[in-house]
Amino acid sequence: MRFATLLLILGILQAHAVDVYSQKTRLSLNFSNTELITVLDKIEEESEFYFVFNEKLLDTDRKVDIITNNQLINTILDDLFIGTEVKYTIIDRKIILAPEFKPEIPDVVHPQQLSISGTVTDAESGEALPGVNVVVKGSTIGILTDINGRFTLAVPDQQSVLVFSFIGYTTQEVPIAKQKVLNIRLAQSIESLAEVMVIGYGTQKKAEITSSVVKITEKDFNQVPAANPMQLVEGRVVGLVINRPGGADPNGEVTIQLRGVSSLKGNNQPLIIIDGIPGNMNTLNAIAPEDIEAMDVLRDGSAAAIYGTRGNNGVVIVTTKQARARERTELDYSGYVSYDMIAKKPNILTAEEYVQYAEDTSNPIIKDYGGRDDVYDALLNKNNFSQNHSLSASGGSTKSNYRASIGYHNNEGLAITSKREQITARLSVNQNIINDKVLLNFNIATSSNNGSAFASYSPFYQAIKRNPTYPIFNADGTYYEDYATYGEENPVASLRQRDRWYERKNLLGSVKATWKITNGLNASAFTALDKNDNYSTDYRSKNSYNAVTSGNGGTASKSFNRDFNKIFESTIDYSNTFNHQHNLNALVGYSYQDFINEGFSATNYGFLTDAFKTDNLGTGSWLKEGKADMQSSKSKNTLIAFFGRVNYNYLGKYMLSVSMRHEGSSKFGSNYKWGWFPALSAGWTISEESFMADIDAIDMIKLRVGYGITGALPNDSYMSLIKIGAVNRGYYFDGRWYSNAYGPSNNPNPDLRWEKNESLNFGIDFGFFKNRISGNIDVYQKRTVDLIGQYQAQVPSMIHSTIWTNVGTIMNRGIEVALNGLIVNKSNIKYDTKLTFSYETNKLESMSNDVFKGTFEDRYGFPSPGNIGYAQRLEEGQPIGSFYGYVYEGLTDDGKWILKDLDGIPGYSDNDKTYIGTGIPKIKASLMNNFSYKKWDFGFLLKGMFMYDILNTGRVYFGTTTNIDKSAYNVYKEALDVKLTEDPRFSDYFLEKGDFLKIENVTLGYTFQFPGSNYIRSLRLSAYCSNLAVLTGYSGIDPEVRITGLEPGIDRRESYPRTRTLSFRVNCSF
Repeated sequence: MRFATLLLILGILQAHAVDVYSQKTRLSLNFSNTELITVLDKIEEESEFYFVFNEKLLDTDRKVDIITNNQLINTILDDLFIGTEVKYTIIDRKIILAPEFKPEIPDVVHPQQLSISGTVTDAESGEALPGVNVVVKGSTIGILTDINGRFTLAVPDQQSVLVFSFIGYTTQEVPIAKQKVLNIRLAQSIESLAEVMVIGYGTQKKAEITSSVVKITEKDFNQVPAANPMQLVEGRVVGLVINRPGGADPNGEVTIQLRGVSSLKGNNQPLIIIDGIPGNMNTLNAIAPEDIEAMDVLRDGSAAAIYGTRGNNGVVIVTTKQARARERTELDYSGYVSYDMIAKKPNILTAEEYVQYAEDTSNPIIKDYGGRDDVYDALLNKNNFSQNHSLSASGGSTKSNYRASIGYHNNEGLAITSKREQITARLSVNQNIINDKVLLNFNIATSSNNGSAFASYSPFYQAIKRNPTYPIFNADGTYYEDYATYGEENPVASLRQRDRWYERKNLLGSVKATWKITNGLNASAFTALDKNDNYSTDYRSKNSYNAVTSGNGGTASKSFNRDFNKIFESTIDYSNTFNHQHNLNALVGYSYQDFINEGFSATNYGFLTDAFKTDNLGTGSWLKEGKADMQSSKSKNTLIAFFGRVNYNYLGKYMLSVSMRHEGSSKFGSNYKWGWFPALSAGWTISEESFMADIDAIDMIKLRVGYGITGALPNDSYMSLIKIGAVNRGYYFDGRWYSNAYGPSNNPNPDLRWEKNESLNFGIDFGFFKNRISGNIDVYQKRTVDLIGQYQAQVPSMIHSTIWTNVGTIMNRGIEVALNGLIVNKSNIKYDTKLTFSYETNKLESMSNDVFKGTFEDRYGFPSPGNIGYAQRLEEGQPIGSFYGYVYEGLTDDGKWILKDLDGIPGYSDNDKTYIGTGIPKIKASLMNNFSYKKWDFGFLLKGMFMYDILNTGRVYFGTTTNIDKSAYNVYKEALDVKLTEDPRFSDYFLEKGDFLKIENVTLGYTFQFPGSNYIRSLRLSAYCSNLAVLTGYSGIDPEVRITGLEPGIDRRESYPRTRTLSFRVNCSF
């Protein structure tokens, strides 16, 4: 029995696997009377190999002597373990060490024994697994798979159960029944403590992490046709909110937010680092999702403080696929085609229903113009097939290797005139020089992104509010327009008669040199550039509604904007293990970043022909009259930093991490150019203590605590300085503009500094029942002080009435839970799930100090028509995203509002308004489920948000005296038998509970494997559907509205349609 148990736990191996990396990697070692563990650590540092072993069964304190010069790993291992019972197996870069297994021979041979054979492979790659333990459960009968993963074993009877175990993989139990041949696919363990996580300027083993860091690798990405890379991790990182306010618009922005709002005037999105280069969402959008290998999310201040004034909102570190040695050139292709269908069409009265409504309400305003077209449907592109293709090649030796990829993406868009096309190319090269002491890494990537984009989503608003009896075309084929009625623009004409085009070009390049100075001591130098060029043109026809009603004629404009980011960084890191107990890693570094932005735009009016569009701006009449608009700008800022970090752990049980960054920025005032950003975190792996040793159900429990200070930069490069501008402007006698003087256009503030975030995080990581259940829980508090805002200034002594300064505090608190479960793990059937849950609250604690007084700030002013006011208010002591308005109590018999009187004074005033809801969900949750049966796989993602309100602006604008929204029409019809006679007043009547549970996506796939083939490695076919169904009480189009930023929870009247996407995908490896 003891030998069978040994097999299950350790994965004892004795075969020598053949691997190209091991055949080409050569190492030089020189150790005398040195502990074995020190030599193994050195091998890991000098190569990509890593060891897996059980310290209880491997004598790591054994003293060894070894001197090698440019030897293969097999030769080194043979020398290290000669004369011992330790055997090793090399699989790719994993080296597994264990004592030799010698199974006991049964005393009695049963004549009814059955012969069972089969093959064991990796469930993901399909590669054979040599050295896997195959044991008859409850006996000492067992064997190891050979170098090809094959085995043959005599079992007592058909009731026997075989147990397959291997280090780093999840154990499987398979009943024999009537089977004679078994093909077993072992899955890697859900939680691997050997996993390496990127923590900023370095890496660290997951088992040693003391901060709140989440890593999502390619195998865990959402299997979706992602147009934006952030869709790969949607629902997989607790606390990270990913929003698409533009719905399915192929050119719509994607907003992300981590652990709540931290700034009132600055950026609230996390810092994005791409292969060491600080960027933003535009930079990330230029990368093909197929080129991304992993994303590491630094959620708390102790992890993000190493980035100083850019770490206030957390950090997302994106690692792209890099060059690696290959035995031969490997090709990988991924492609899909998709089609968008409108998920939910607005519930609009048809022309016939609208006419009947006019008769029912005796509404004299409503007229029948004779048209019966479905104008909303006319805005939709029925042939919106989209496609994506990605091809990569990788190869080379350990001395020099490469990876190159190209990609093409085309999205036609659900709406007419909206489309996006993107071409990407990327090259990564590694070159070892100077006897492999120096590694050079080259990365260059470029992308071209162009398309036709919306200026706004108002055509969809017009299509809903427009009198449905308006025809789209006149009898002569021209567009029908009602110029006599304000705002009644033909939505189809507004799109067809406006030509908006853009092109974005991105160039991202870097060079890194890493010098292995001596044992454990490395130095590196890194330089990079990030250039983004944005071109756009916009032409509105002389026949358009706007041109006719304004009298301006055709309108043309061109603009250009460039962001140019240059970076240089250097680091020195040292790592060592002392006395086999004390593990130390230290890092010091320097960072320099220079950022330049420049732009130009020109607009002219009065074009008498549409023939030139934007190709001849000078022909517009406004240039001759001196009224054409022309602007240019340029800004520059510089950031310099010195940083350091020390990570220490004792016996892998007690961990401590300390970091410090000293950073200066040209954006700050002269009195606060430099700031300090410290961090401290600690961890205790309590499961390694002796008093936990006998608890078999517990695999790992680690406690973490971290504290860190981060910052946030002002958006404007010159906010603290005096800016010079025209101080007077008037008309000269000939009607031309002139400026007679230049002077200060703002008040400077030499004390302007960074917004400071103080973050405290408590966490626990756990694994139970052989990691069948694992996860983590984090509790955090983020307090942001010295908020940057614009306040009233004293005149005199100051010139202008406002000044930018640091005042105010925001508090965010929350709890985050991630739970992984391997529910079923049989030979041919597997089911694993991941549940994420978060609860968060926020409060604007203050907007004032002793000098500057702030009261409140109203947000989201309702657009015309009407004078409704504002929907939300920022005020001390209230949550961000709070709705502020009247309390609805009913309607009078003559169709007027009854609102709660809070001040006791007849009539309605601002004193009768109060806080009536919040637009930020307190609870967010997701549930990922993955099933596999043999070569089939099926997965789906559920996500939900709860405890928040949505402002349904459709009910505000489409449920009035010209109502055409059916839901609003029915509400009014039930409330009274007469029409509403008063314009809306904002109250909680227009708020609805936003709680929802949605089937976000569903994927079904089949994988073909070709073991032994010299041409094709694997082929996977899959189908995907998104936004399949939603369970909600919300009456609007979609409850998943924008919840990031300062105006969350508003379902705007202008919105691009939400879609349901059907996609078919092919992945093939050669």
